[in-house]
Amino acid sequence: MKILIILVLLSFIAAVLDYFKGKIPNFLIVIGCCYGLIRMIYYHDFLNSIPGILFPIIILFPLYKIGVIGAGDIKLFSMLGFYFTFMETIFCIFSAFLLGTIISMFSFLRYGNFVERISYLFSYLSESFLTGHFRYYYSNASTGPEFRLKEGKTKIHLAIPIFLSVLLHVGGVL
Repeated sequence: MKILIILVLLSFIAAVLDYFKGKIPNFLIVIGCCYGLIRMIYYHDFLNSIPGILFPIIILFPLYKIGVIGAGDIKLFSMLGFYFTFMETIFCIFSAFLLGTIISMFSFLRYGNFVERISYLFSYLSESFLTGHFRYYYSNASTGPEFRLKEGKTKIHLAIPIFLSVLLHVGGVL
């Protein structure tokens, strides 16, 4: 249980740093992975943890390549695999994205740009399917400076929903 408290603490620090600095430092991920490795050795759980460590990297890398999520988010998700089973890791990823969606909806309401953001999303998706190419998500020059300004205000720092997901999972709520 003490090791899981370390995970909660590290994911909290990651959420705070992501919110204020916009980055999750690698040293934090390394510390989390080292503690997780100790847990894996202690419980003889190395082979069972490998899928949970690799799955986030493999499945979320395309989202990183188009700029939807950051590399630190993927590394943080991957770090969860050191502590949770494969299914628990998948569940934390799913619940973090669900919590992120809920946070996004509140952000849309706060800044009054729901229609603008959804319109941009559908425009991006239709362009991608028509051309067969996925460009970097925010690279369209037609969005204008107003959108980029609002995008900065409504950016969702995924480490916050990841922390909430970990907290809910460790607390036994999810």
